[in-house]
Amino acid sequence: MTMSSTEDMVPASLARPGDVDPVGPGGWWNLRFQDEFDGSSVDGSKWQFRSTAESDWSDEPYGTGNPDSKQMEFDRPENCSVGDGALTITAEPAKIRSQSGHRYRWSSCLITSTGPGGYAFRFGYMEIRAMLPQSPGFWPSFWTWQASDNGHRTETDVFEYFSDNHQQLYHSWHWGEDHGCTHRPAFDPSAGMHVYGADIHESGTDFYVDGQHVCHAEGTPPGPANLVVSNFVYSGVPPAPESSGRMVVDYVRVWQR
Repeated sequence: MTMSSTEDMVPASLARPGDVDPVGPGGWWNLRFQDEFDGSSVDGSKWQFRSTAESDWSDEPYGTGNPDSKQMEFDRPENCSVGDGALTITAEPAKIRSQSGHRYRWSSCLITSTGPGGYAFRFGYMEIRAMLPQSPGFWPSFWTWQASDNGHRTETDVFEYFSDNHQQLYHSWHWGEDHGCTHRPAFDPSAGMHVYGADIHESGTDFYVDGQHVCHAEGTPPGPANLVVSNFVYSGVPPAPESSGRMVVDYVRVWQR
């Protein structure tokens, strides 16, 4: 199934009300995008491996890095694997020199719904079910990034998690300003699968964890954005030299009214 790159161009025939309900806001929703990761590789009709949020683009080797954003890793397709109904993003030691000449000692992977056949939206509810890394030094996130360069930063972080502290999740948006909250879950995000979601609407964004509303941030995004799933290596608290961190994703879904 091929999806449009903007919310206004998604045909009504793609809506599948009642197939899967959100774990979060109630009401009637149209399921517009989903990946259950039931195949044997990342679905190239839904995902690409490079986001414009990353500054160091490379063709040989293929991938991206962003060392100016406290990221230590080079993100490449090889670190994403699909099997047993899940996507696994593994961050691990590596020796990589990007096309720009920057040297990386860690590798990982990100996927984004950008590019031809991709998916973007302005308002809707996005949700992921995932298990996060246990070892310190990793920075998994589920977020959005602007679909076009319109002069406005459009980023919603459904969650950010720094694996040196299993007691905090960060939920925020960045649309010229920064708003959001820090949530202390009653569980360890690395010990099992949990559901993280954000309802982005005209009067703000509501964040959910396992269906529980955890905070609201006021503000309206300036335009449509793509999905991004990533597992960065955090320079603020670097991992032990031989450690690795896995983010395991059961599904990614987006609904719209």
